[in-house]
Amino acid sequence: MELVDTRDLKSLDRNIVPVQVRPRVPQSIMKKKWLIASYKSNEVKRLERNLLNQNFDYYLPKITTKKINSKSKEEILFPGYIFVNTCLENYTTLKYTMGIKNIIKFGDNISCMSNDEIESMQVAEKTSKINPVAPQIQVGQDAIISKGSLKGSMVKICSLPSKERAGILLTFLGSMRRVSIPINHLTF
Repeated sequence: MELVDTRDLKSLDRNIVPVQVRPRVPQSIMKKKWLIASYKSNEVKRLERNLLNQNFDYYLPKITTKKINSKSKEEILFPGYIFVNTCLENYTTLKYTMGIKNIIKFGDNISCMSNDEIESMQVAEKTSKINPVAPQIQVGQDAIISKGSLKGSMVKICSLPSKERAGILLTFLGSMRRVSIPINHLTF
């Protein structure tokens, strides 16, 4: 028997088996790109497992931070977003992967990142493991009180008398008051 593309046939012969041929995909579409996807933040482990099961190459950037009076902690750099290295023909498979909310698009354009941008994030991640990122508290910086009876109040830092405490300016009953509170009671 002979295989022939059915698009070229005007009439079928008994000895010819029709075969449908897929059109060629342009090489630019087949090239792998880093797509940006949003995920359900409480399902990171499930998402990673599903991406590995489908042989997707992914990158979830994490950074090591050190807060005042605590140990170093690894945090996700962009909570809710993951980068997946794949070609555009796998778009539908990726879109319907369990754990993925959606793939970031602007109109009809799928957003993607270059290898250089991903590599620079990986360098920053490695650097943070050696030298953890510590928040820099500065005089004049705005902060919000996160604990206590004044929780939610916006304040301005006016002095840093010690590692554990900060002098703040607080507007209370129509006048500015200078108060000293623990730094761990503030969020920046």
